[in-house]
Amino acid sequence: MTTTTLDQLACAQVLGRLFHRLDTFDYKGVAAQFSESCEWHRQGKVLRTHADIIAALNLRPQHLFVQHILHEVVCDPAGDDLMSGFAYMSVFRKEFDSPPQLPLPTERPDMLISWNAEFVRQGTDWRITRLTNTALYR
Repeated sequence: MTTTTLDQLACAQVLGRLFHRLDTFDYKGVAAQFSESCEWHRQGKVLRTHADIIAALNLRPQHLFVQHILHEVVCDPAGDDLMSGFAYMSVFRKEFDSPPQLPLPTERPDMLISWNAEFVRQGTDWRITRLTNTALYR
């Protein structure tokens, strides 16, 4: 099946949903953005299944406040039912002993990351098959 501009937008939305779900501690929702057999290169480990993803994310601190801000997301066809993607991300991250009171003081981002993603069409949906990143600034 030929990919279209709507497919490109759908893949960008998958990335957006993944990080929104991560910021709201919806780890099943994070895993749902990946194909059943996947590779997420995250913090020195390779997560290959939905169970791996959920288990790794459950280790995050309870009162972690993180905002992942995606920008310059580009998704291009990579073959029938395949797409590749790239994005930059600014990350704001703080740990607290209890839930923070918003708004937090304005600060610079803690990190700037570049992301590379591979997607596959599964039925009418797109899912991530591989996700890697490079920290550009820390």
